[in-house]
Amino acid sequence: MAASKGAALVTGSAGELGTAIIKSLKGQGYEVAGLDLRESPELEADRNYRCDLADIDQVAGVLQKIETDMGGIDVLVNNAAYYQHTPFFELSVEQIHKTLSVNVTALVFLCQRVAKRMIDDGKAGVIVNMASIAGRNGSSQADYGASKAAVINLTATLGRVLGGQGIRINAVAPALIATGMGTRLGPGVRERFLEMTPLKRAAEPEEIAQVVAFLVSNGASYVNGTTIDVHGGL
Repeated sequence: MAASKGAALVTGSAGELGTAIIKSLKGQGYEVAGLDLRESPELEADRNYRCDLADIDQVAGVLQKIETDMGGIDVLVNNAAYYQHTPFFELSVEQIHKTLSVNVTALVFLCQRVAKRMIDDGKAGVIVNMASIAGRNGSSQADYGASKAAVINLTATLGRVLGGQGIRINAVAPALIATGMGTRLGPGVRERFLEMTPLKRAAEPEEIAQVVAFLVSNGASYVNGTTIDVHGGL
């Protein structure tokens, strides 16, 4: 059996996109830990952990266990996200807080903690954040779009902060995905996306996962602090 290339952590591991990302990383030879709030009957990760990303104390405890179990993390993929369709004038402060807690606060915390451990261990690590085209163009869901704009900005900022430490960080910004969150949009949103998209279809999870796999690979060794749009020409 070939030796592992290292340890990878993927958040949002129970969803279709998380599953596709895990498969792509395992195909590159990584041992993969999955982190998700939900249980899934067909989890693909080598190790699976449950955690509510809205609870930072819980995240800190689970992350410490993952790092102990796996001897540190070489690749972090911040794939988890919270999305709840709510018309703007019905949007509650509680929903805004939850969206930002999961999509931004937890992501920043994970980047900070994992990068610090990478530096302490002398590892040339990789971080990939899952953004969204909503973070570039705005969104019918204001809290979600704002959170993904923050991810894009954070990725550019940390590219400068971490690059000199041997850690590359990038993001992927999909548009409509055929499964998962892409099936839970507001009325008419999916249809409008398909109409505007030149390829006239949604992305499959595997198509997004392959971009993540590229950013993790040595083929992207000079790609840092950037966000790659994957939107079918939208």
